Amino acid sequence: MRTQWTISLFVVLAVFAVPALADGGLLCTTSGHACQTNGTIVAQRDGDITGNIFYANADFTDYVRVIDLNPQNPWTSDWMLDNQRGIGQPSVNFGHAMKNDILVVQICDQQLQPSLCVSDSKNLYLFGSDPNFSVDGLSHAEIPVDGGIGPWGTTSHNRNSQLIWLEDLGTKQNSDWDYNDLVVSLHNVDVLFPNNGGTSESSPVPEPGTIVLLASGLAGGLIRRMKKN
Repeated sequence: MRTQWTISLFVVLAVFAVPALADGGLLCTTSGHACQTNGTIVAQRDGDITGNIFYANADFTDYVRVIDLNPQNPWTSDWMLDNQRGIGQPSVNFGHAMKNDILVVQICDQQLQPSLCVSDSKNLYLFGSDPNFSVDGLSHAEIPVDGGIGPWGTTSHNRNSQLIWLEDLGTKQNSDWDYNDLVVSLHNVDVLFPNNGGTSESSPVPEPGTIVLLASGLAGGLIRRMKKN
């Protein structure tokens, strides 16, 4: 009797735990992705850098922008893609880059500021994929080593799409470091990682429903094992 009660409790917990992962806590490492915070984002070819929201899970309102560091082609986009509006927003054009331009993605936590996002040292809620563009000197972006292509897939002209997972709070703001406050699918970019020394390969990301099925299968296997014991 106690064994049956334990199994029933496990099933209930599994049923409620899996949707929480898929619906409210998706992570860069979901489905076995290897993610790093030290990737250098570069333009794959001459052309526009566009993007859309892949996922967002944040209490605060955040915006994202892109900075082109090429001294021959410098630009900084406007703040775009309100994370509180969620997925399904139209793709936006951040700016026109030249092949191999180094790009930085920044996130601004607008809700905790008395005025619009600003770009100076007094902004305690401005963070970037490059530590030099974060007020705390840390990278606030995780990027899948295999690319982790967005829901819109590869864009026209065979341009790569990379998922950029962003964290909107620093350690002093009690960050949870889950990097899912605003996840942008950035198009026409590659990412270089020091550890593997190459350009990341774009690949599909399983839908949340697939994650649920995988977790359900694992739960079923554990239940069968418990019955045998």
